[in-house]
Amino acid sequence: MGGRALVPVAAGVAAGAFLSLLQTVHPVALADAALPPCPGRATTIVPESPMAHPDCRLSATDGSGITFDVQYWRPAAYNGEGPDYPPLSVRVTISDRAGKKVQEVNELLEPSSPSPVGLQDIDGDGRDEMIIPMSTRVMNGAVNTRFSVWRAEKQNTHFERIQMFGQAIYPSGDGYIVVNSGAFSSRDLDFYLPTAAGYTQIVTLTMTAEEVDLNTRKVLTASCMVHKQSGLGAIDMDWQDSPVFCDSPAARSIWPDAERVETNRRVKGR
Repeated sequence: MGGRALVPVAAGVAAGAFLSLLQTVHPVALADAALPPCPGRATTIVPESPMAHPDCRLSATDGSGITFDVQYWRPAAYNGEGPDYPPLSVRVTISDRAGKKVQEVNELLEPSSPSPVGLQDIDGDGRDEMIIPMSTRVMNGAVNTRFSVWRAEKQNTHFERIQMFGQAIYPSGDGYIVVNSGAFSSRDLDFYLPTAAGYTQIVTLTMTAEEVDLNTRKVLTASCMVHKQSGLGAIDMDWQDSPVFCDSPAARSIWPDAERVETNRRVKGR
């Protein structure tokens, strides 16, 4: 991905006002039976290159019969000429098996939105979650994506939202889902618990490469620090118990051959 060009301050102010307006005024997007099927169901949080954002229909494959009509809004080219602008918002109309609209989702996007809306059963409960990549940010040379995840539990048709940030999202192997973010020398692992409210953040680990072989770039020693522990009450734990996450399968999968040093460090109340 290329770097972003600088814009004049006045243009930035105008763009900010425009995006603020979008929060309250969005072109009407109705569920449209004529929308074509999306090219693929899944999305990629950090693709190798930006992906297209087509207007299309996603269909759940979890037996719920739910459909997701995805429609993007982008500025029109002046007099029909000029470049194609990236989408600045998306509206998803969610309908049940009978075609009745049950929910409408609106998200603001930044021009750096890397990929389209997609479906994936993230937590392995048999229901599809909806993922909306909204923007990207470079951290220490590594691209990370801000995205929202919408989850419905069991037979519910209402989806609850949470915002996440990282490069990958996957099951932890012990009942949680993990969002992996950062760069080569430091990784953040955010642990979330699936709940009726969507996902509840439990704790965050920061994995740091303490010693690296400069010839092979292999991490020789690594440490683990626990912070953002405010969600531990949801699993009847407190901050003193939190270092067990440093020994979890998800943490051990980060530089698995590295020797653990200063493991289980924790920051009280953070």
